[in-house]
Amino acid sequence: MEEGRTAAGPATAGPPTAGPPTTGPPTTGEPADAPAAVAPLTRAQKTLAAFGGLLFAGLAGLGGYGSFASVRDVAEPWFGDQAWIVPAGVDLGILALVSVALLLEWLAMPMPALRWMAFAFTGATVWLNVSAAHGDATGMVMHAAMPVLFITFIEAVRHAVRRRAGIAAGTVREGVPVARWLLAPVSTFRLWRRMVLWQITSYPRALTAEQRRRRALALLTEHYGRKWKSKAPADVVWMLSDGVMLDEALARVTEITAPKQDPPEQAPEPAPPRRGAPRRKAARPQAPRGVATDNEARALAIIHAEPGITGAELGRRLGISSRQGQRLLSRLTRPAPASASRTPASRASASRASGNGASASRTS
Repeated sequence: MEEGRTAAGPATAGPPTAGPPTTGPPTTGEPADAPAAVAPLTRAQKTLAAFGGLLFAGLAGLGGYGSFASVRDVAEPWFGDQAWIVPAGVDLGILALVSVALLLEWLAMPMPALRWMAFAFTGATVWLNVSAAHGDATGMVMHAAMPVLFITFIEAVRHAVRRRAGIAAGTVREGVPVARWLLAPVSTFRLWRRMVLWQITSYPRALTAEQRRRRALALLTEHYGRKWKSKAPADVVWMLSDGVMLDEALARVTEITAPKQDPPEQAPEPAPPRRGAPRRKAARPQAPRGVATDNEARALAIIHAEPGITGAELGRRLGISSRQGQRLLSRLTRPAPASASRTPASRASASRASGNGASASRTS
């Protein structure tokens, strides 16, 4: 499907104002072709046109003179002495209609009725001239030759005027190549139909719009399947089916068919503690019993060797923190009560004392 025209003007200071609503056909999303400037005729072209005009004037004069007597003779039984009015009036009427029709074509205001009326009067002139031949084939051809040449020349001039006026106004629609009609008649007819409906004058622009439309159709078919028309948004289906507003349609299709990205997972927040529930203190890891006893033995040896050692120095030597070293120093140097169990040091001293007493008694 196909695409429309946007106009950009100079920026103005002040707040934007809303303009009147547009009533033109839906745009196709493609920038429309700006009216092309018509190249002026060169000197050679003007000379050739003037020469052709002189020949046309001669043709018209000879044709009018040749048919005048024939038409007058045919009209004489009904008009008598005034029969000359019929060929003169018909020829002047044809020239007047043709002149006004060409002028309106030049002003981009064609009126087909004038053309067909001029054709009708020319056909009447041909018929009257042929009637004067009284059924002779050669005479009929000779009588019809001049009016046919006149109409042919007028149509050529009208085509040139209309083409240049259409180019200047940007309304001349380029034709679709015959080869495309032969290779793809159905799709070519649809393309031509959209060009006519939505006033797309450029054939390459219509091809670009068709390619964009087919890409959008392929994306929707991949996303929804073959029944995408029943699943896609209604406005997108309309825009793609009629080939209008393709910029917006393609943006919507890209948004619809884009892969969904999951948000990054966040770690669940811990539940707040319930009111009134006692908070449990984290249990401190306790050192194994063997490690604690070994530290105490090493600490006792250090304390006996250096009675004035500080807790920080004791902790440093034992490989523990200063605070733990201070606690250990306080516990080991605190005097034990009488009822308290003996420390390993006191038990060792008592054992040595009892051993010395037993030896003395045996000696005595």
